[in-house]
Amino acid sequence: MNNNNNQRRDFLKSLLGLGVFSMIPFKITAFNNIQDCITTSDIQGPYYIPNSPNISILSPPEITSDFLFITGTVYANDCNTPIPNATVDVWHANKGIYDSATNSYLDSSYDNTRYRGKIYTDDNGNYAYQTVLPGKYLNGSYYRPSHIHYKASYNNQNELTTQLYFENDTSIPIDPWASISSAENRIISLEIDKNNNLHGVFDIVLNTNPLSLNNIELNNQKLIQSIYPNPVNEHTHIHLRPTQYKNMIEICDISGKSIYKATVFEEKINLHKTLNYRLKKGIYIIKITSNDIVDAKRICVQ
Repeated sequence: MNNNNNQRRDFLKSLLGLGVFSMIPFKITAFNNIQDCITTSDIQGPYYIPNSPNISILSPPEITSDFLFITGTVYANDCNTPIPNATVDVWHANKGIYDSATNSYLDSSYDNTRYRGKIYTDDNGNYAYQTVLPGKYLNGSYYRPSHIHYKASYNNQNELTTQLYFENDTSIPIDPWASISSAENRIISLEIDKNNNLHGVFDIVLNTNPLSLNNIELNNQKLIQSIYPNPVNEHTHIHLRPTQYKNMIEICDISGKSIYKATVFEEKINLHKTLNYRLKKGIYIIKITSNDIVDAKRICVQ
């Protein structure tokens, strides 16, 4: 493995270490039923291959720029409890072609595991992977929108098969799967960094009861209990773990630059009243510091 691969792998590990992935990509502002937040399903398609490699870098080593970084958190069906050790299996086309076993006749050295990978969530339910923006391909008389296939589950139960789409894709309105109302919350926005890499966040809510999760213990270092709903609206609150110390709240942009800092004493903070009017559209990191303990999560302002 070359140095670039090592650096990219270390970068993904550092993202997970920050714990900055909590962003439920819902476009609606309220739910009539808690079950409405469960991530909806989509077609599997013909190119799924079981037993994908346990890797988080899906792009081949010859690609050295213009990456797509997807991060997220897998939750139980209470929409709040993260699921550690959940399985996130992803695959997608590149330049209109899926790398699959059916293509291996083209070249004996053909790698049929490109743009495929299986990731396991960490202790806080977070996952992350690196790839490139998927290419479109003809489906009859039209091009399917750019998309990434997902299979997600916990303990091989309640498996979810779905697809992730991207905002402003002109093929979405004519696609029979991406254009339906149940796909709306799976169409995410992307932010671009100074190196021309794209960043997106896709959280997944499985139909898994939090009481069925094994070996989950409260993390005493976890200051941020939840930020919900997210993207932020007038109902969004930050719930903090009770502490005898004052809390410092800091907002950073996607590059890590601090743009807002204040001391807070509340354990429940209305994010809209406190911050929303100060922030432009984009992805931000909220950091809470208390007695030298630091916790961080991502939010989205639309």
